[in-house]
Amino acid sequence: MTTLFINGSSRTAGNTVALGERLLTDIPHQTIHLINQHLNFDRDYRGTDHPQADPSDDYQQLMARFATADDIVLGTPVYWYNMTGQLKTFVDRWFDSFTTGFPFAGKRLYLVVVGADDPQHKALGIGQSLQDSCDWLKMTYMGATIVTADGPHDVAQMAQLPADFTALRERLLAATAVVSRETKSN
Repeated sequence: MTTLFINGSSRTAGNTVALGERLLTDIPHQTIHLINQHLNFDRDYRGTDHPQADPSDDYQQLMARFATADDIVLGTPVYWYNMTGQLKTFVDRWFDSFTTGFPFAGKRLYLVVVGADDPQHKALGIGQSLQDSCDWLKMTYMGATIVTADGPHDVAQMAQLPADFTALRERLLAATAVVSRETKSN
């Protein structure tokens, strides 16, 4: 299995990516930039004969990669007190997968958030939303790191990251070490 970093920022080389890559230093992983994917909004087809799916976009291919990962890192800047629209659309579409029996259970989810204006306060709803989603889907929410950064290279240039970053990285390292040992013993 693998670790997957899903970048919800519109920038493929900005602070959110820098924070995610710093979290994943020396951990083999794949990165998906949602801005480069075509994702339609979720449509609720309950109560109709239409399947709860939309094969006209990239969602199924994204979920095929998601399925192979044990550890998923979601990254987002704070946009209007929430995650970006592209990440929210992706998370909303998990309902499509849930209705078809997608294997969410047992996956571990980590969150990296960057914001310029008091993100420790303004990003609280993002973590709570993902924690509740994880509970419902039987995934394990491993926690979040929230970093204040405004300039285009602030995170890359930070000599020291906050304690929640270190704690989240330690949880990720411990989880990926367990998976690595299990893979080697099989």
